[in-house]
Amino acid sequence: MTSERLTPAATSVGMRRAIVRRWRHTLPLAIAMLAIFAASAAAHTVAATATCGSVTFNWAIFSASGSGNGGLNTPAWAIVFTPASGAPFVIQGTTSFAGSTSALTVPIPSSDGVVRASSSWTSAETRDGNSSSGSTSLTIANCPPPAVAPAPVTVVPEVIGAAHPVATPNSPGTLALSTNGSAAPTSGDTIRDTAVLSGGSSPTGTITFSLYSASDTTCSSLLRKVSVVVNGDGSYVSPAVTPTSGGTYQWVASYSGDKNNQNLSGSCNDPTERSTLAYTACVRSLTALHGVPQIVTKSLSAYVAALGVKSVTFYLDGRKLETLTKPSDRRFSIAIDARTLSYGVHRLRVAVTLDRASCANEAATGTFIHVKPESRSPTFAG
Repeated sequence: MTSERLTPAATSVGMRRAIVRRWRHTLPLAIAMLAIFAASAAAHTVAATATCGSVTFNWAIFSASGSGNGGLNTPAWAIVFTPASGAPFVIQGTTSFAGSTSALTVPIPSSDGVVRASSSWTSAETRDGNSSSGSTSLTIANCPPPAVAPAPVTVVPEVIGAAHPVATPNSPGTLALSTNGSAAPTSGDTIRDTAVLSGGSSPTGTITFSLYSASDTTCSSLLRKVSVVVNGDGSYVSPAVTPTSGGTYQWVASYSGDKNNQNLSGSCNDPTERSTLAYTACVRSLTALHGVPQIVTKSLSAYVAALGVKSVTFYLDGRKLETLTKPSDRRFSIAIDARTLSYGVHRLRVAVTLDRASCANEAATGTFIHVKPESRSPTFAG
């Protein structure tokens, strides 16, 4: 039996040759996988244009063949419009089409501002199993000013039990309660009512604002009740109420009365007491999965921003990893040790449940390639 002792120089040369041989096999595989990923991501496209009052999406190069997703392509879309002044406008939904192209025009407020339009789809939401996304920012300028709201209607006192106002004869002057719930929503998903007390004798007590659906013509199913404290005649605005969905709602305001002033109440089904959300009351963050590079050698830390998010579930290659219900540092994050994974392409998916029960859940994906780390030649001393 014989043995051969390698000198440091021979060892170094041998290891370099081994490294070259290893990367000759690994590098083409990594490049090929990146090419496949890029081709998959580019298989479907979405573009958006914006004008005063509308945003148009155009989906193209979607497959018209395949049996996935029930034979439909169903990309999700979202719009965030930030006007030059005022609160942001947020709206989103899902389109559905069987062909290779589709277009959708969505109305937005007609004013100057910046639009962020985005769309995404998972492999389960297309006919051919390809996933991708697209996002763009657009500026709208020189829009005509919005129409001026009609002037408030002058209210004439009526008898007790009428809608506006309700009067009582046994107080100094004429105590009246007038209300108006038809003003525009205060922000993207909240509404308020306004009540005005006049002619009272230093009134105290409370004004209670009750909210019902506009279709509830008998006001028999209360949705929400909020109150404010009364301190003299004047205008009182209700606390903001966030309905569970868009639509038209009606208010009924009532004054409790006190020892010097009789109680008053508005009536159900009053057309001036309606508040309308013209779009869905789902103000959502645009779900995005961060921290997933294309190439991973050791580990990665993926996360989703916590704004508007109730819980997050992470999946790796279809296998559930963890469900998080409490964010840390305003994010839901997870660390993945890639060294425990096989070399090649892996897919990380996140399913997000939003704070609002009326909002549909969201999902996002990220794909990475686990490759072997570059080897270094040993250093010899002496």
